[in-house]
Amino acid sequence: MLTAGPLAASPEQPADALTLDAAFADEAEMQLFAPIPRWQAPPPPPEPVLATPSFMAPTLNKQSAAHDRAVRNGLARPDFAAVPIRRGLSPAATPLPSVAERAVGMKLGAERLSVSTAIVTGQGGWQRNDTRVDWNVTQGPSAEGDVLWSAAAGGNLQAAGSAEQNAQAVLGYKLQPLDIVTLTTEIALAGSYTFAAENGLVTSMTPRVKVIADLTQPLSMPWRTTLDLNVGRQVPITGNDYQTNASALLRLELPTP
Repeated sequence: MLTAGPLAASPEQPADALTLDAAFADEAEMQLFAPIPRWQAPPPPPEPVLATPSFMAPTLNKQSAAHDRAVRNGLARPDFAAVPIRRGLSPAATPLPSVAERAVGMKLGAERLSVSTAIVTGQGGWQRNDTRVDWNVTQGPSAEGDVLWSAAAGGNLQAAGSAEQNAQAVLGYKLQPLDIVTLTTEIALAGSYTFAAENGLVTSMTPRVKVIADLTQPLSMPWRTTLDLNVGRQVPITGNDYQTNASALLRLELPTP
């Protein structure tokens, strides 16, 4: 009888060849009976977010959702700081002298660059003869190292009178001779033009010197002490109206925890 037993390597075929043939047969069988991969459709695009009526979702923040969609679509606009202008509109009577002007308007932008417009009237009442519309564009102080500069342009249109246009540019240099003292020298050029034959163009040049001293450490005080000195001399380029102004301010600031 024939009995099953392990295959013996024939003298014509070496043992390494038998091992390679068996490995090839196993791999071919695995490839033959391997599961066929199924085709899967790509995921559908996200559905657009539609506006939800307020009566269905009263707590939904529509402004935030709209802003998020605008950011995703690349249509978001930069945020502008808006500050209302209100002067002389307090209804309560105070013992202090009343202001000479009343104004309402809006200021857009930060201190670096701002645009403002307002309706102003004098004598504390809304009178047609004293009413004007002011507008102003201001580029705040910009520091490039020790060089400081700023610029502003504005004007007004009076209800009964001539319109006026004005501009101002300031160029300065800041240095620190001592650790607690900051010295700034500036020169300001200003001009205004009134659309009237008797006034015309008025220009002036104003050199100024500002000194700021931080006296907190020398005086060993618990609050911050700052001395601010300002001296200027306005020299008219057209005309002979010279003006000298000076101010001194002692500022005490108590730090809060």
